Amino acid sequence: MRRRDESDAPQSPVKPEFFAEVNDGRVTLTFHFRSGAQITYFITKSGTTVTGSTT
Repeated sequence: MRRRDESDAPQSPVKPEFFAEVNDGRVTLTFHFRSGAQITYFITKSGTTVTGSTT
């Protein structure tokens, strides 16, 4: 994971080991930030392909 000052875009703390344990299908993640903000993110895994979106 990059330090915040190395990129304008936030980086996900989700590691590849997490995806190795996820079955094919959709997973809902909710990220909680120190500011109190929350973001819900959906990940879909099919075989070795993983895609994500906020909708």
